[in-house]
Amino acid sequence: MTFLNPLILLALAAAVIPIVVHLFHFRRPQSLPFSSLAFLKSLQQNALERLRIRQWLLLLLRVLALVCLVLAFAQPVVRGPLAAWMGGSSAAAVGLVVDNSPSMQVRDALGAYLEQAKAVARGILEQVEAEGSVCLVPVAGAASTASPLPRAVALERLEGLTVHYGAEKLSTSIRRAQDCLKQTGASGIVYVISDLQATALRDSLAQPLQDPVPTVLIPVGGQTPANLAVVEVRVESQIIEQGQPVHIVATLANYGAAPVGNVLTVLELDGQRVAQATADLPAGGTTRVALAAVPVRRGWLEGTVRVLQPDAFPDDNVRALVLHVPEVRRLLLVAGRQAQTEYLELALSPALRQDRVPFEVTRIEEAALAATALQDYDVVVLAGVQDLSSGELAQLSRYVAEGGGLLLFPGQEIQLEAYQALLRQLEGGQLRGLRGRWNASVPMATFDRVDLGHPVFEHLFVRLPGQQAVRIERPAVYAALHYVAGEGDEHTLIQLSNGLPLLQEIRHGRGRVLLWTIGPDLSWSELPLRGLFVPLLYRTVFYLSAPNESSEALLAGRPATLRIVDLPANAVPELVSPEGLVYRATPEYHAGTGVLRFDPGPSYPGVYQLRAGDSWQRKLAVHLAPEESDLRPIEAEEAVQWLQAALEGPVTLLHVAQPTAKEVVAVLQQAQTGRALWNVFLWLALGFLVLEMWVTLRTRMETVTLQGA
Repeated sequence: MTFLNPLILLALAAAVIPIVVHLFHFRRPQSLPFSSLAFLKSLQQNALERLRIRQWLLLLLRVLALVCLVLAFAQPVVRGPLAAWMGGSSAAAVGLVVDNSPSMQVRDALGAYLEQAKAVARGILEQVEAEGSVCLVPVAGAASTASPLPRAVALERLEGLTVHYGAEKLSTSIRRAQDCLKQTGASGIVYVISDLQATALRDSLAQPLQDPVPTVLIPVGGQTPANLAVVEVRVESQIIEQGQPVHIVATLANYGAAPVGNVLTVLELDGQRVAQATADLPAGGTTRVALAAVPVRRGWLEGTVRVLQPDAFPDDNVRALVLHVPEVRRLLLVAGRQAQTEYLELALSPALRQDRVPFEVTRIEEAALAATALQDYDVVVLAGVQDLSSGELAQLSRYVAEGGGLLLFPGQEIQLEAYQALLRQLEGGQLRGLRGRWNASVPMATFDRVDLGHPVFEHLFVRLPGQQAVRIERPAVYAALHYVAGEGDEHTLIQLSNGLPLLQEIRHGRGRVLLWTIGPDLSWSELPLRGLFVPLLYRTVFYLSAPNESSEALLAGRPATLRIVDLPANAVPELVSPEGLVYRATPEYHAGTGVLRFDPGPSYPGVYQLRAGDSWQRKLAVHLAPEESDLRPIEAEEAVQWLQAALEGPVTLLHVAQPTAKEVVAVLQQAQTGRALWNVFLWLALGFLVLEMWVTLRTRMETVTLQGA
């Protein structure tokens, strides 16, 4: 509490007057002879005691009446925390944190949350001195550091403020505003205007502020709107071919308080609706929806998964996806000395393919392997290579680790020591010699177990009507390498009837290796003559050339990092939005991989084109961060506690009933000026005086009665 006329408080010295009068104005009672009514002396003594108590009560009432009168003329005012921090006047510098995250698009009876927040901010800026400084900090789409602005410039930027993606935690924005205020060197205050979205407040990392500036939280909105969102789209099929189904799983989330039934989800590819499904979503839960599409052309295909359900936040009802059906698969066939590769080359030849499968095959002898740039090829096929130098071993290992595919066929003249060294480099198992005999008349084994769940065998075998199991050809095998799996990431795709692996997958780094324990000619098995050979060879090539991992998660409004193996040298990478916005990055090369960092990253969701030079390009899907779809707010008092814990500084809550500039000005003025209490003290003084008169009257009446007695 403060006083508008503090000098009047000097009159409080007048409160001493009743005390002095009481202490020095004694009236000694006179002794009067009376009759022998001795019993009246006891009654007289009790009456005197009551009289003394009432005299002290009169003293107290007179002092309180004088004090209240003096306080009333001093004009006391109760000030809130805002005025206490600001000294009862406008602040020389103001920090203004305005929430412009996607959740601020939600509307209620007073309009969009962002427009309400801007109205509150305008009211705050009206209270700033003309020469004062303003630190305007949006929570999304702003620079990493903020600088003080003149009030007029801050108003102009406030009017142009729009919703952006990639919002940071509210406590982080407050720290930036406080750092900005410290640049001004003046005392100030930080206002935070937000819808109090819970995911934007819950910052588990507490970072204490040095010399914290007082912070005032002003909530807008506050309702919990129903919202459905497509929070994830995953391509299940690892091999994507023209004319073959691609399986896609979409995850839907319901952030509302009530379940939603029969939600229609559609899959669009190249602008055409190709699949749809319905699902029921529990309140506050998720549901997975399976969809399938058949690419009808090669190249980069853009698609979307969309929920046809209107809600408060339509931006997250659609999620982009990109499918890549390669125009051509580049194969490097490395043929060993005296290796028999006729069946292999025939299966990959254009005459047999009839241009149905886009293979571009380059054949070299094993002597040329060391001088060949392997990164120019999607798959490297080693067919009967006899020996491998240490440089070639390191070259092949690095190629696979960076995401390449390696297909190994042994030959009759191979050096087991060289292959053992290669397998060690690839974190594979061991070769323990040869089982069986080449060109034998009696087979040693045949196909026994096939992992039909592996992507290599997807769409390769068809179960005929009435069949309980898939029928698989079982070609005879005359000789095979004795391979023992290691402790790395390995998997047997085809196993022989004698328990040995026939086709083994080895994962190394970001790439894959498929090891055949038989050669691609008739001396090892009759497989090259079977109808299974060509489609199985195609599927292994497709599998090895497919990306070994899903596209890196790119989130709108967040910095992006991409790792590209085949990035052209001396090219300037660019990320181009559907609207034509260009984001450039300077590549850094680590172990042959180009690392691209885009900061700032892509601003909006959608399909972006990554290009470098005239002939190299990719397409990438940029998504909305899943946490931005959860619109559920937190209670204002709980938000204050979260911010105080994260900042370890003072945070005060300020409610604005109607978020208009006029209302904000009125609330702030009341917080600064406070509530006048002079009338309260005046009424108290009058009350004490009335009570004093009543007590005085009763005292006189009792005194008269006592004297009469």
